[in-house]
Amino acid sequence: MRGRAGFLSMVFLAGLIVCPEAGAQNRVIGYYQMWLKSTLPAKDVRFDCVTHVNHAFAWPNADGTIASAESAVDTGLINTTHRAGRKILLSFGGAGTTPTANFALVAADTALRRKFIGNVVAHLAQYNYDGADIDWEGPASVSDRANDVALVAELRAAFRNADTTWLITMAAGISDYSGQWVDYAALGPSVDWFNAMTYDVFGSWSHYTGHNAPMVEPPGHSADWSVTQGVSYLHATRNVPLGQITLGLPFFGQKFTGTAGLYKPFVSAAEITYTGVRTDMSGGWTYAWDTVSQVPYLLDPGKTGLDSFDDSSSITLKCLYAKTTGLSGVMIWALGEDLWDGGQPLMTAVARAMSSPTDVVSRPPESAPEGFVLFGNYPNPFNPSTRVRYSLPRRSVAELVVYNAIGQEVARLAGGVQDAGMHEVRFDAGALASGVYFYRLSAPGFSAQKAMVYLK
Repeated sequence: MRGRAGFLSMVFLAGLIVCPEAGAQNRVIGYYQMWLKSTLPAKDVRFDCVTHVNHAFAWPNADGTIASAESAVDTGLINTTHRAGRKILLSFGGAGTTPTANFALVAADTALRRKFIGNVVAHLAQYNYDGADIDWEGPASVSDRANDVALVAELRAAFRNADTTWLITMAAGISDYSGQWVDYAALGPSVDWFNAMTYDVFGSWSHYTGHNAPMVEPPGHSADWSVTQGVSYLHATRNVPLGQITLGLPFFGQKFTGTAGLYKPFVSAAEITYTGVRTDMSGGWTYAWDTVSQVPYLLDPGKTGLDSFDDSSSITLKCLYAKTTGLSGVMIWALGEDLWDGGQPLMTAVARAMSSPTDVVSRPPESAPEGFVLFGNYPNPFNPSTRVRYSLPRRSVAELVVYNAIGQEVARLAGGVQDAGMHEVRFDAGALASGVYFYRLSAPGFSAQKAMVYLK
């Protein structure tokens, strides 16, 4: 997946949000880095939302044995995952010279493939894993492409003999840069789903600054890719079914130094976790939202640095895009990289978005006034139902939530990517007590709240 690795929050959490059970469009895969287990103990993993944990990383040695990023197997994580009713896969590979070279070497040799697969099966069985995630980030030739297919097909055959419930998943690039050496059609029957790495669009390798994971590419930069382009590449160009794709969510970004802003020259760049971004934000960096690419960024006070990252708003947008597009779910790189002030704000955003409804009655954008508007409910007072209208000036992630007088959430009326225009939703308070309630509309850069009175 990778070697190692908002302030504008749309989340008002009154209690624990629980994601739906694992299934089509509901999967939430979280990569758990072996070397960070002291930072994020197993007990702190958000199993209320994560359905699958990818334990990263192991990889093949040159002789077909297994190497690992830790000295001992983390049985505590495995047991905690299973007690939570979730699945855990051992992830093989990751970015790096050694994993890449060893995958190519082992996959090219029939005897080494057989030995490696035998070791994988024995390891998964011994430590009670639920499958394997293959993250060979380096097929680079026609022979690599064929060997990749052979390795995965033989692994699937071995799983059928050992445990038919074991899963096989694979990391997937989002362009021909690496995708040209991946035979998705041949791999498809052996793979449960592909984890799309819809990030690392800009970084130290770029000619200028840009977003780490733009939702939409801006005009004039279509060659630089985006989330929507990446999904289109996998589905429309490479014929991967939408239901076999999970959408990558980065809990990290890119920190550019020596730059005046977006799409400008820079001196250097390095990864930065969301935790690091929040530290910069606390230090006075200026928050901005790119309305085209639909992601945020920070500028330092001296305008010589830029942080490109995802926050609660953009993570919500991507989760709801995955749901409305019919993808298999979402994938997170990496768990624990959003730790801040005793919480996990990005993980909370994922939990909220993956469990939010999207039903709403909409009208054409021609009827919408300019700007975001939250109208008064009607009738008001009401018994037992009322209707709430709101207007969106552009396609946005928008949430409409009802709270009681002490700030507890009592109903979620709308949530998701919605088109510009007038929207109307019905609120039925029949199961609630009489009293004053508040409803809040939230969208990137906007929040408004009004009161309503329920009289039985």
